[in-house]
Amino acid sequence: MGRNIYRIIALAVLSLIVSLSAFGQEVETTGYGYRLDGNRNLRFTQADKVHTEITVGARYGSSKGVASYGGSIQVARVWTPSDIFAYQAGVLVSSVYAGDYGALADVLAVAGLRFGNKVYFGLDALAGVGQMALYDESSNGASTHRYYNSQWRVKVGGQASLNFRLTEKVTLGVFGRYLYTFNDANTRSYQQAEGWTAEPTTFYDNRWSAGLSLTFNIMNEKQISGDNCWTAGAYTGYSFLGNEGWVVGAEMLHFKRVSARGGRVLGFGSEQVIGDHRSTNSVFGKAGYQILPWGAGSPVVFEFGAKAGIGEYIKAGEGWSESGSFYMKSAIQVPGIVGKAYIGLNIHMGRHSIKLAGEAGYHTCFNTSFIGEGYTGEVTTPLHGWDAAATVGYAIAF
Repeated sequence: MGRNIYRIIALAVLSLIVSLSAFGQEVETTGYGYRLDGNRNLRFTQADKVHTEITVGARYGSSKGVASYGGSIQVARVWTPSDIFAYQAGVLVSSVYAGDYGALADVLAVAGLRFGNKVYFGLDALAGVGQMALYDESSNGASTHRYYNSQWRVKVGGQASLNFRLTEKVTLGVFGRYLYTFNDANTRSYQQAEGWTAEPTTFYDNRWSAGLSLTFNIMNEKQISGDNCWTAGAYTGYSFLGNEGWVVGAEMLHFKRVSARGGRVLGFGSEQVIGDHRSTNSVFGKAGYQILPWGAGSPVVFEFGAKAGIGEYIKAGEGWSESGSFYMKSAIQVPGIVGKAYIGLNIHMGRHSIKLAGEAGYHTCFNTSFIGEGYTGEVTTPLHGWDAAATVGYAIAF
């Protein structure tokens, strides 16, 4: 009887040792690096499989004969399954100066493929939002009135690049880029007084550009897990104040657990409000905090924080000459600065979450100048106001 007890105890201890050894064993993965067997939350990247790249570019572009000069910055995650093939996903932010139209910005998601090693060819798809230049002109035979402006629109396009590795961490590239803008001419309202003739509005809805870039490879290896992960999500809802209408948006957020029952959130996103006969866009940064009442496996997660960015708002104005020979009435979409506070409730199911949220804040737009001798005008809509919306969405962690 005593010998059997000793055998049972010995077998139990041996099983425990084997289990602990298996639990701590490294298991190779094909996509990012390795993980510790027995714990899905302990995953680690290897620089030769996945790394981050920051690309800074300078470029020249043109749209229907209007030249533009500017720069861009791109942040991308790059996966390298072989020495001669890789793929990437990231975000591209660019800004150019286009003469009378001023500065024009684009915020685009990037997804692409690469072929080669020391010298490699890249091909990327682009999608996001950006400013589209537009031009109005009217005359009465003796005088001419010109109006330069821009509006935010949804854009898609592509870019191709040829890249030369200078060192393991620095790459020189040349690139070409093309963007197509989805434009609705009905969102432009421009009326003239009797005796004046307005030309059709010119929309600069397509633009090509070319330039040089420097890419810096960040080859750090790090832990990735549910405690330190990215989430991508989409949402819809309704905006009650500010731009009123149905909301459609997308965001990418990074969550890092900082305590047993809490973690910080940082990220960015873009959304569109579809109202009566008009739609408006916005891009924003987001910072917040999540409360996990029952720790990492909490089925309900509470969230609060702030959003800030650039939003597009409707602005109407009237202008006239003192002699009465000229009168203009217009309604356009202009960028404004917006800040909001938000609260949310996330129904958490492993990698998946259903997100309910409410937000409220304030926006301010810039005024319009009416320039010319004997010419004046005024803005007829508020330049400042409150924003409020309620949304529901879905997010997945990776």
